[in-house]
Amino acid sequence: MLTVSRSFLNYTLSSSNRPAARVGSGEPFRIETELNTGDWLRTPQDRLQPDTIKFPYVNAATGPVWVDGARPGDMLAVHIQEIQVDALGYTAIRPGITAFPDWIRQREWGLHTHVVEIRHGMVEWSDRVRFPIRPMIGVIGTAPLLAAIYTVDNGPHGGNLDVQEVSAGNTLFLPVFVEGALLHVGDVHAVQGDGEVCGAGGIETRAVCTLRVEVRPKPREMTWPRIETSEHLVTLGCARPAEDAFRIAAQEMTAWLMADYGFGQEEAVMLLGQILEARCTQFVNPKYSYVCKVAKRLLPR
Repeated sequence: MLTVSRSFLNYTLSSSNRPAARVGSGEPFRIETELNTGDWLRTPQDRLQPDTIKFPYVNAATGPVWVDGARPGDMLAVHIQEIQVDALGYTAIRPGITAFPDWIRQREWGLHTHVVEIRHGMVEWSDRVRFPIRPMIGVIGTAPLLAAIYTVDNGPHGGNLDVQEVSAGNTLFLPVFVEGALLHVGDVHAVQGDGEVCGAGGIETRAVCTLRVEVRPKPREMTWPRIETSEHLVTLGCARPAEDAFRIAAQEMTAWLMADYGFGQEEAVMLLGQILEARCTQFVNPKYSYVCKVAKRLLPR
């Protein structure tokens, strides 16, 4: 199976990035990802240092991967088959980056790092606390048509979504804007809580992701990435303020129910008023991420 090395790193999602590999539609491949702050974590005693963080060179994405047959107006169905995380990870607090920044003084708590070992599917937080991993891909997206978008940012192309449902067993649907799609992948978390309130992600770690990507026609009404799990339809939106991100995700879900399940717009909105699940998955990127979810068991076959 093709493996894309983490030596092919980019700090933007752009059509100018030279493809690191080429795959056919439906072909599985592996892609290695690096820590969001670079190659420094080697032992449990290591700590993030101020000079380690070299903005804007953070959140590196591996790739891009050229997908044969992908053309503008198509959609990539990215089947996430497996995410193998490293044995070490970390989280941190950095001035001005948390969900509660002191924007004027940028004092807060200073720089703090918490390094953890990941063993037997668990995060060993301390002698008193351990919890299961739920690996997810934080940065994943196609190349936008004209812009080079920083890997900390996000948008209709994907990017730094930080959505927990971008995980093994689920399918992410991404719009295609350029020939070959140019898929970028990075910023894997072993686990992440809603809001990503500490700013340095969940448990940041290196990983090897096994993906299979299909080229499909993009639904006419789809303007943002979507996710399908075994149990839910998931739409998302990224914006500031957070209520605008929620509005985008709710609008996308309304359009999905209308197109695929035969609801009129008014009925779809009224139904969502009863069955919608929604939450903000991160409050720390340049644009916040909101997801809307509907359980498939509640919808007509």
